[in-house]
Amino acid sequence: MKIMMVYTNTYREFAPAPIGASLVASRLRKDGHEVRFLDLMFAESPAPEAARVALEFEPELVCYSIRNVDNQSAADFFDPLPTIQSIVSAVRAACPAPTLLGGTAFTTFPGQFLEALEADFGIAGDDLAAISRFVTALAAGQPDYTLPGLVFRDEEGIHRNPFTIRGYADTVFDNWDFLDLPAYQESEATQVDCGLVVRTGCPFECVYCDYYRTFGRRYVLRDPVRVAEEALSLQQMGAQSAIFADAGFNRPLDHAKDVLRAMVSAGVRLNLMAIFEPGEIDREFVDLFRRAGGVGVLLYAESLCDEVLARWRKPFQVADVVRGGEMFARAEIACILTLTFGGPGETPETVEETLRVASAISPAITHMVHGYRIQPGTELQNIAVAEGIIAPDDDCFRATFYHSPSTSPEMLAARLVREND
Repeated sequence: MKIMMVYTNTYREFAPAPIGASLVASRLRKDGHEVRFLDLMFAESPAPEAARVALEFEPELVCYSIRNVDNQSAADFFDPLPTIQSIVSAVRAACPAPTLLGGTAFTTFPGQFLEALEADFGIAGDDLAAISRFVTALAAGQPDYTLPGLVFRDEEGIHRNPFTIRGYADTVFDNWDFLDLPAYQESEATQVDCGLVVRTGCPFECVYCDYYRTFGRRYVLRDPVRVAEEALSLQQMGAQSAIFADAGFNRPLDHAKDVLRAMVSAGVRLNLMAIFEPGEIDREFVDLFRRAGGVGVLLYAESLCDEVLARWRKPFQVADVVRGGEMFARAEIACILTLTFGGPGETPETVEETLRVASAISPAITHMVHGYRIQPGTELQNIAVAEGIIAPDDDCFRATFYHSPSTSPEMLAARLVREND
């Protein structure tokens, strides 16, 4: 079967090359399909470019990977849906092949995206086997409507089968040849060339986070030696940098250390970045990270007030943030501190406390924003309903940002402007 895989993301901030979409493409290629991979990240005109490739390739199935619902920023909000709709419409006009949707954003809002894009099918979840089986059945002329994660429409409406969360413990990432690494290297916005998956899942229950819905509440760990081998392969393909694409690479700490040891042993020479979650760190970890090529960490503290961190159910305290920042600074590893103001329990006093502590940490960069995008299935959604910010039947597909009753968007915006002056 001739399959066109379209990566629809065009939002470049900290967006490495598409490992998820290319992994699916690699699996379908192994199944014997002819796959054309199209990354629209740097296309000047995404819809016409996608239509041009469709006319040239004449696919029998067009797959669309949808990475983000939006950029989750109240200050400079970016909604990718109009662009994605234009891409799908242009391709459909050029080549009326069936459409299959997937990706993290689709898993969060499967029915909504199927309807908004007038797509035929979608697969939610991370199970490559389900995608493989569906495409095989489709190629044989009879879609299997019983598959986990399948989203489809009929005369009765849109149907959604429960999806599977497997993680990538047994997955081999051999998809690097699909990636346009030079384009990501030339872009200043994307920051890194590619991502490496070390583990998935998160056992914590932060009030605003819906990560568990797409990756589960338990850690699924990958073999450190395999991760190192993939990093080496990525390096041999021409990559110069990579980010550990995990929500808190340092948790669990022993596994993170094993990954770093394996990378040192394998002779990996990539410039590495990681998302660091305060609370699990020691000198050995910092030393290993530096020796493995670590050059920077994204420290998503969100707040520097213990009262607020507890209300948000963060698994660390302010002292953990300060300690981590100091350890990275001593190792000359750049630290980007991210603070988000206005969550549940935030007050003008807690805002000032966070700003006071932040001034003493002195990271390489402090990124300050306000407002939390309300995600479905989170405690924040329940809080927003109780406070009358959203209606009980709001499915959260269209973005609404939460600000606590005593920290309005206007107040926070004005305060952060003064702080940055």
